[in-house]
Amino acid sequence: MNRRNDPLSLQGLVFREVRKMVREMAVKWTRRLHSAAVRSENRWLQEIRCVEQEIIHVHHTLGSPHVPMFSDYIVRYAVKDFAKIIACYDNNIGRAPITQSHRYICTSMLKAVLLPCMSRYNIGTTESKFVQGILIQLLYVVPNIQRLILPPEQRLEYMQPFLERIQILTNLREFHFHIGCTREIIIELSKYCPLLKRLSVEGSVLVDDMCVKYMLKLRLLRSVNVSNTSLSSGRYRALLLLLPHVQEVIWSGSVDVILTNLSRSLPSVTKFDGTISDAGLLVDKLPNVKQLLLRSLTHDMSDLGELRNVTCLSIWNCSSTVISLSDALISLGETLSVLETHEVEDLNIDDIIFYCTVLNELHVNSCSTLCTRVSDCKLAHFRNLKKLKLRYNRGLSNFCSFLHFYVNLKVFHVAGMSQMNDAFFAELVGVRGFRTVTEFVVDHCGYLSMRTINLMTNNCPNLAKFGNIGSWPGVTKEEEVTFLNFVRNNNLALTVCH
Repeated sequence: MNRRNDPLSLQGLVFREVRKMVREMAVKWTRRLHSAAVRSENRWLQEIRCVEQEIIHVHHTLGSPHVPMFSDYIVRYAVKDFAKIIACYDNNIGRAPITQSHRYICTSMLKAVLLPCMSRYNIGTTESKFVQGILIQLLYVVPNIQRLILPPEQRLEYMQPFLERIQILTNLREFHFHIGCTREIIIELSKYCPLLKRLSVEGSVLVDDMCVKYMLKLRLLRSVNVSNTSLSSGRYRALLLLLPHVQEVIWSGSVDVILTNLSRSLPSVTKFDGTISDAGLLVDKLPNVKQLLLRSLTHDMSDLGELRNVTCLSIWNCSSTVISLSDALISLGETLSVLETHEVEDLNIDDIIFYCTVLNELHVNSCSTLCTRVSDCKLAHFRNLKKLKLRYNRGLSNFCSFLHFYVNLKVFHVAGMSQMNDAFFAELVGVRGFRTVTEFVVDHCGYLSMRTINLMTNNCPNLAKFGNIGSWPGVTKEEEVTFLNFVRNNNLALTVCH
């Protein structure tokens, strides 16, 4: 390959430089504070006052209308950078006599980059409980956020301050708090967040049947994930029936009893994620479903073929033979654009090739597979597939022998297949395979060396992502460094994973 990186756009250049400038400010402040703290408490307190004046100036400058490029996008990165740097500073400073002042200056530093334009707020971006507490405390600074993610913990520190701040989040559209959400939080959301569309509280045992009447006040809800909470199937069924815009059914246990007792179908639902025994229930109750995530199936699923709108199918932990997947694919394959299989026994690759004619993505993970028939390279499946990911499967040797049939393949990821070595890829490229590939990631496979690196980079003109060479037994550390330097020095448009 000889493609060079295009020059950064003016906007991209500004974003990069602003993010670099902001990160360097955080590093400078924390280094100065740490250095002063090592000398004496008085020097540290003096340095706090100096840094505080700089923080006020920086916050004013970033929030000025003369800095329009400091948008929501760059603010998110700035907050993530600051959180990481402040967490490191917090871990390295002794705070016994100066706890309040320490917390105050760390809060001020984070506040410097929190601007009202921020629409997404991920408190789980850091594992530091100290920084998480500050981010919760500073929610009042970003009242316009539309998406809020809290860390998935049973007992979230600073719970009371968070409850008190929900009332200012009137623009909230999405709320994610797994494991630790409570009835009190649901009540506050129902009072102050009328625009909420997505609510995900998976694994929160303190979310129970009493929460349903409050969830029903959120009339714009499209998605409610209450899997593995204390909510009963009966009350979840009530949610599905009474929320007028519900689009997703997500349930950790068997959904049969929920769907069986529904008094009507749910034509607005487009996504199903759960376990079911009777495929006919999906046909009758969710006729317009487009995404199916089916887990731990143990019964015949051939009736799934009656669903006419499914474009994405993901199957987990079952036997292809037991669930009659081949029969279902005869009809489903006409509309499927994405197929994912995880821990599926006896997966018949031939059926996927023959029936999934418009498939765009195929992911096969930890499956035992069958592939016996000689395939015609002119089949529509081979022309249409753009993304192929194979991870730690058994029985794919025959399938791999005609990978070159995928004439329009863009993305190829593979892991744990010993037959994929230098000789394999030399033969593949020799029959003009993978000429359209833009991503080539091979992880923990057979013996791969610089031979394959040279082969792929010289014969795949559109290659933009390459890896995972750190797992290739035939590539030494010196060769890896030399290759990375070659890419960098020649400004090649290639991302190397290692």
